[in-house]
Amino acid sequence: MSGCSGCQFRGMSTALEDTYVGVRFREETNLTLCRTSGEIFALGDAVIVETDAGPAFGRVEKSPMPVFKPCQKSSARPISRRATDEDVGAHDRQLGQEAGAKRFCQERARELGLEMKVSRVDFSLYGKKAVFYFTANGRVDFRQLVRDLSRRFGVRVKMVQVGARDEAGLLGGIGICGRTLCCSTWLKDFRPISIQMAKRQNLSLNPSKISGQCGRLLCCLAYEDDQYRRPKNRRPQSPAPTS
Repeated sequence: MSGCSGCQFRGMSTALEDTYVGVRFREETNLTLCRTSGEIFALGDAVIVETDAGPAFGRVEKSPMPVFKPCQKSSARPISRRATDEDVGAHDRQLGQEAGAKRFCQERARELGLEMKVSRVDFSLYGKKAVFYFTANGRVDFRQLVRDLSRRFGVRVKMVQVGARDEAGLLGGIGICGRTLCCSTWLKDFRPISIQMAKRQNLSLNPSKISGQCGRLLCCLAYEDDQYRRPKNRRPQSPAPTS
């Protein structure tokens, strides 16, 4: 049986498999697909999963999670083992370190006169490294801040500057549509958005109605823009503008 038509996995098996589970890390919106290697996990089981950033603590929230797409199978993360009491304790300390490190970083940045906003802090499970995400209008000389953070928490520090849309994806939230933000669930590639897209769709140009949580134009304005570029007699019906 062939795989998805036209993709790099074409020709690979699409047999339905149930040796996968859905694991949630922290308070993330999406479940992460993980391989069980044949072991059976129940809902609520604490597990350690290998990720790009190293071992991560999570809980099984869907078991099994049947998949058939080769692209999904190839991206599944392997479950290393069930979490021990030591892992649970390390996870609790990790959350406490992240909250304390965020406060300390914000305070120290103000003392150093750095114009930056700390968005999120991620510590590794056993506290060997930490990533500080921040937003700023321009470049920031954070060398002294990194030294202070490393000395204060005894970890290898990495500073990552993100844009407003990336920050919204990191923090998550609910959009004006009432649904979870696209950028925190499935949308990873940001397309350029222009006010012309709203005009073509005959939408209100009130900034509060066409702006997202990040303060930028809604990413969803691009979803149907190609349809509205068609000749008028082939366009979808536009809703009446609202005040």
